[in-house]
This record gives sequence, structure tokens and C-alpha cells, in this order.
Amino acid sequence: MYRINPSDNKKLQQRGIGSSTYAFHWSAPNGERILDINPSGDELIINTDRRTYIRKKSGGITPL
Repeated sequence: MYRINPSDNKKLQQRGIGSSTYAFHWSAPNGERILDINPSGDELIINTDRRTYIRKKSGGITPL
């Protein structure tokens, strides 16, 4: 499960199945703020205030 860090909207956090805590996963580059995250099949669409990124099933995050 993913969420935008509530105290720093430039960071994405991840929580494993069965875990109750979130850990740092990714920081948006160039001071971008994460606005929204949306699952899309096995991928995660990450919208920032400057561009859109995709997190592939393999774990890599690249701009669209």
C-alpha cells in the first residue's frame, strides 16, 4: 500500500502487507510535490505538480 507522506508531500511511502507502519519509498525530484497517486493494474501512476511518473511492477519509477 502506498501513500503520500502526510508531513512532506514530496515523499511517497510504502507499507507492506500485515505491517502497521509506512516506510520511505521514493522522493519526487527537483522539489516537485506529489499531488495524487492512482493504481493502474500492476503499476502506480504518480502525479506531481510538474509531471506524471509511473512506478512499474519491477519497481522502477520513470516519467511518462
